[in-house]
Amino acid sequence: MAMNSLKKKIATIALGICLIAIALPFSMDATDQFDSGTHLISADAMNTNTSYDVCNIPNTSFQAGEHLEYKVYYNWTAVWMSAGRATFDITSETVRDRAVHHVVSIGKTAPGFNWFFKVYDRYETYLDQETMLPLKYVRSVKEGKYTKENRFEFFPNENRVHVDYRKRMKKLQQENEDVYIPNCTQDLLSSIYYTRSANYENMEVGDVIPVNLFLDGELEEVYLRYLGKDVLKHKFGKFNCVKFAPSLLESDVFEGGEDLILWATDDDNRLPLMIESPLRVGSVKAYLVDYSGLRHPLTSRID
Repeated sequence: MAMNSLKKKIATIALGICLIAIALPFSMDATDQFDSGTHLISADAMNTNTSYDVCNIPNTSFQAGEHLEYKVYYNWTAVWMSAGRATFDITSETVRDRAVHHVVSIGKTAPGFNWFFKVYDRYETYLDQETMLPLKYVRSVKEGKYTKENRFEFFPNENRVHVDYRKRMKKLQQENEDVYIPNCTQDLLSSIYYTRSANYENMEVGDVIPVNLFLDGELEEVYLRYLGKDVLKHKFGKFNCVKFAPSLLESDVFEGGEDLILWATDDDNRLPLMIESPLRVGSVKAYLVDYSGLRHPLTSRID
């Protein structure tokens, strides 16, 4: 494989995982560059013990002012390479006279990759502070010459989402259309914050959290499977954690199934600390490297 081609693949893989696996740990969007042969594992196809209801849950885990930053590494032939970073920031705003959490996630390739394949992805969700449902979603993706832009307005009480526009490579794909959505539908970024507040204490190993996801103009059923508790050594110390395995897209890069593993703090923050996943070629890890503005103390730290 030529070095330029390899670096392009690494950059796309790493930023896709960093932005999507962290922002949405139950659906890997490997971008439309991998549309051929790709499918999503639906909730109906799951081998589940219990399906956990995540509708109408209060926010107990995060607040305005929270800042998270992750660094992504790619491993190929026993060599770990820094591939990119992603940040997540929350502010308080108002949408349609509703108080919302405005969450912004930005992902960038590492400087060493920008010479070959520059990535700058920006995701925004406006999450109703009372219902924990999105009211607005904006996405802007720039990966090399590839671009994608989405802007959706959610109306949960009317079970519909208004697609202001969907663009791909600057060409209009959809505009000014209403799409039916079931109750509790989430967008790509809102889902992680919604499920962070779910009560996992009564879950058993193998139980799943299903999520209705509105993604690129279509409705998908995805899930997050609970794997139990673990202890994770991290740069910030040793933590008691809960482990989850999301459903994954099968593509040229990812194997389908539940190979991606996410560790989150076993405390009221439910803070994602690390994600790792094998790929068809190599593997990838994403680590939390900076945080501030947490709602609760990190009581899961044990040293």
